[in-house]
Amino acid sequence: MNTTERPGVVALVTDALGRSADLIQTEIRLARVELGEKAEALRTSLVSGIVMMLVGTVFMIGALILVLQALVAALIESGVTPAVAILVVAGGSAVGGIVILMAGKKTLGAVDPTPTRTITSLKNDARMAKENLT
Repeated sequence: MNTTERPGVVALVTDALGRSADLIQTEIRLARVELGEKAEALRTSLVSGIVMMLVGTVFMIGALILVLQALVAALIESGVTPAVAILVVAGGSAVGGIVILMAGKKTLGAVDPTPTRTITSLKNDARMAKENLT
């Protein structure tokens, strides 16, 4: 006669609930770690983007001053009226500055803070728990 006892339904459900609680705690710890990583990447991206935008602004101001002085003089010498010469040079400087500022703005939005690994893991855990309980 085989005397091996098989666990009852209550024991199985209790065990499944205990494991589910442990799994949820593990997922919460994973989410905290992942959100910390995302926050650090976001901070780094933010600082990098701001620095690039500031450098772009400095170059834009410097370019505006130097290019205006040199090109306005050259255009005036070639027969262009002073007002038109100033507009042409200022427009070129503005376009260059806008390109640099847009590159900095793009860098600011390069990090997606969504905890994708945690979401995927939670979906897998929910599917597994559902399969085990049915």
